[in-house]
Amino acid sequence: MVIRTLAVVAAAATLATPAVASAQARTYAIASQPLDAALLQLAREADRGVAFTPEVVAGRRSAAVRGAVGFDAALAQMLQGTGLTYRIGEGGVATIMRRPGGPAPRPASPTPRPVAAKPAGADGEVGEVIVTVQKRAERAQSVPIAMTTVDGRTIENLRLDNLRDVSRLTPGLLVSTFSANSPVIAIRGASNTFQQIGVNKPVSIVVDEVFMPRNTVAVTELFDLASVQVLKGPQGTLFGRNVTGGVIVIDTGVPSLTQASGTAQFSYGNYNTIQLRSSASTPLGDKAAARFAVSFTDHDGYGRDRLTGQALDDLKSRNLRGQVRLVPTEDLELLASADYGDDHSAGRTLSSKTQGSDGDRRTAELGVRQRFDRTLWGASMRATWNAPIGLLTSVTAFRESQSGELYSGVGANFAFLTSGTQAVNDDADHLETFSQEIRYASPKFAFGDFVAGLYYLDEDADRRLRQFGLAARTGAVASNVRLTQAVSSTSLGLFVDGGINLPASFRLTLGGRYTRDKKEASLQRADLLNPAAGFSLSGLEKSWSEFTPRAVLSWTPTREMMAYASVARGFTSGGFNTEAATPAALATPFAPETVVNYEAGVKSQWWNDRARLNASVFHMTYDDKQELLFNGLTRVLTIINASEATSKGFEIEATIVPIAGVSLGANYGYLDTRYDDFIIPGGANNTGNRLGSSPKVKYSLLLDVRRPLADLGYALASASYTRTGGYFTGAARDPNLFVAAYDLLNASAGFETRDGRLRVMAWAKNLGDTDYVLIPSTQGVLGEYLGEPRTYGVSLTARF
Repeated sequence: MVIRTLAVVAAAATLATPAVASAQARTYAIASQPLDAALLQLAREADRGVAFTPEVVAGRRSAAVRGAVGFDAALAQMLQGTGLTYRIGEGGVATIMRRPGGPAPRPASPTPRPVAAKPAGADGEVGEVIVTVQKRAERAQSVPIAMTTVDGRTIENLRLDNLRDVSRLTPGLLVSTFSANSPVIAIRGASNTFQQIGVNKPVSIVVDEVFMPRNTVAVTELFDLASVQVLKGPQGTLFGRNVTGGVIVIDTGVPSLTQASGTAQFSYGNYNTIQLRSSASTPLGDKAAARFAVSFTDHDGYGRDRLTGQALDDLKSRNLRGQVRLVPTEDLELLASADYGDDHSAGRTLSSKTQGSDGDRRTAELGVRQRFDRTLWGASMRATWNAPIGLLTSVTAFRESQSGELYSGVGANFAFLTSGTQAVNDDADHLETFSQEIRYASPKFAFGDFVAGLYYLDEDADRRLRQFGLAARTGAVASNVRLTQAVSSTSLGLFVDGGINLPASFRLTLGGRYTRDKKEASLQRADLLNPAAGFSLSGLEKSWSEFTPRAVLSWTPTREMMAYASVARGFTSGGFNTEAATPAALATPFAPETVVNYEAGVKSQWWNDRARLNASVFHMTYDDKQELLFNGLTRVLTIINASEATSKGFEIEATIVPIAGVSLGANYGYLDTRYDDFIIPGGANNTGNRLGSSPKVKYSLLLDVRRPLADLGYALASASYTRTGGYFTGAARDPNLFVAAYDLLNASAGFETRDGRLRVMAWAKNLGDTDYVLIPSTQGVLGEYLGEPRTYGVSLTARF
């Protein structure tokens, strides 16, 4: 469901041509009228998406728009005197919002509204968000893909600080953490815990149309965003490799050419949490605009190592993002973006449940001074040309990241161990990625339309991993291995995806993508205690080719109802086991894993757009699934294509607005996963077990309130209750690797002035102070790593 929704979206049923550059001039003759009707008329005439909540436009009247002007200028004219402004998001969609300090709404004429506009008025409506997941601007309700969209307002109101917070409101999505640099992301059970460099994940993250090479971005902060969109099931046709489970799309928006705006927010909470966030957007003349956003977050540790006294699970985070938008001609638009992030902490609180435990789940007995440091940055250029033959788009990007983490893999210090060793890892990696996408979107003809494109990726990655073991009782160095890994990857993809309009409101969409991946790998393994056991191997090379098609039959009898059935194929790329203990294990690559998903769903709106109900049912089958296992025959830990599996279930998302200013939401996900064939060579038989990180049941309840307080302003409140069912973290049914079901309750309340300039909020997360496990451990001793405890505080926001 759209967790916090934007309302009636323009051009809902009439997006007849591709999105155009914002400055393209058209001749308008739009009379002054109720603002919601005027916005719908502008969107239809401009063939652009416009999104707004009913409460924002209610009671407001538009200014007239006349003459040959660009879309931005027309929208600015229309909003004159309304106290509103707008923000351009991904795909050129304009989101209408209050201008801080703006005047009260002018009374609107009681003239009846056009049939195309659903009544907003005092009774409110659920809303809609425009997305571009099919490489065109479309209503989320019109896209025949199971997806959950969270808009920027919800991210702010519910304090969704990272993707783990988002996952708790999203059926089918689970985000957890193994360590500070190793998040676990699973969609419908599709996941892996591989840490080797150059190895890929089955869930991808895409930020402003740029693929993120490492999922470490999942633990970075979310701030000043237009939306987060979670697409479920394989998306191989339009997104390519490494999306067997799905893709998470993050849209940061774009600066406005006509309106200046800004936000500053200060938050303080327990654990000495200090958070400063600010953003500003301003025009630079008639044909340029710039936007800048920063976020600084510090908090003390949630845990502590009682042996070293070091605070753990603390955070010091600095994030910056900037954009410059240029419109040199009516048909050409350029968007240059850059971002920088810098994060530091003392690592995770892995607490022992047995040897050395003091009974406190928030303390560790590691005796190792852990650390985590990460710096990442990137730059991109998106060019859009509205040519006579269609819309041409180019996205060029470069990204670089460096991270280092020193942590104990065993949950107790060597002094508490009776046998074995305390394993300590010092892990550092460096990645550089260049990507280029060029695509063409045809006009929307009467018979249909299509998108075609070319994608290229070049990635260089290296990793230096030191693994040493401290002997039980004494702490003597019992093992000391240094691995220097390097992998170079290139990927080339060609894709086409198009729809044919059929009689009786049916539409057939067919698409396909050909991808060719090539990887080159090397490893220097040095055993500092036994040099004879070391080896060096380089020049390893392997290529794979995959074709990933999709077919969708959709039926849209009315604007409020769509049903669809689809079949799609995806794959996760092959690779090399760059932590191999033997040359043979390194030299033997593993092949891609593939998945085919059969899905049917319905998207619907009811009660004059005051209620929404979306549902989907799916059946996914995996072939050659990649598994990390200890081979009992070769006595080597390695990645191989070891299993076949099935994932099936259903998801339901619902939203209702019983009265204006009150939104209720609920979602539910049921997931049934099974290994159909998984026998470890010389080891256990996991056939029949559930896939890791796949809770059978997951659901949440949501409340969002914004009600007027006479002439003083608005009372604000929000709450979310989430339930995550129990699950195993791996393929084995080991009770010591089982995460028990848990419930979380978050809430906030506050006040906003009538002009929207100031807002004060009190908030609390994990209100019940639930101890819930992120990752259990059986390495050396039984251990566990807990999620965040109860946090609370106050935020003050100023808008200008």
